[in-house]
Amino acid sequence: MPREIELKIHLEDPRGFLGRLKNVAQAEGAYYKVDTYFRGPEGSFRLRESNGRPVVCRKEKSIEAGVEVNLETEFQIDDSYSFRKFSLSLGYQEWYRKEKIGQTWRWGEILIEEGEVSTLGWFAEFEIILDEQAGKEAMHQARETLYAALESLEVPKSLIEPRTYAQLLGHRGK
Repeated sequence: MPREIELKIHLEDPRGFLGRLKNVAQAEGAYYKVDTYFRGPEGSFRLRESNGRPVVCRKEKSIEAGVEVNLETEFQIDDSYSFRKFSLSLGYQEWYRKEKIGQTWRWGEILIEEGEVSTLGWFAEFEIILDEQAGKEAMHQARETLYAALESLEVPKSLIEPRTYAQLLGHRGK
């Protein structure tokens, strides 16, 4: 299970941010993702459908100073319809959905996704992937790397969004 260190910012000036990002990062391609979240007796998980590839992900999430630390279990499936039926049969219910459309960028070890998120507006997500066994020092260094990237892109830390998308969309629970 990889450990994802991530922060997101609400973009007040998407064009200005994109102009600065183009100077330092490599574009990797456009994305369109539809995420359906399920919750039930044993917590919650996400079914992501993107580019014809359905992927299931469950995160053990904590948030420290607006930076998410996620331990992820993720796997691809062949048939999202059957997986939905399977999940419902186990007592899970569809919780909420969100759509994300935008562009993916690579800046060294940082993956950056910028784009629109459902009805919430424009966001940029910055993430570094570490091994599951990564210690506190590696996680601290990853956070510092993300903060340095924000500073380099002239994004104030005050724009870090500490809430999850579920919270921003008005959903609560596990």
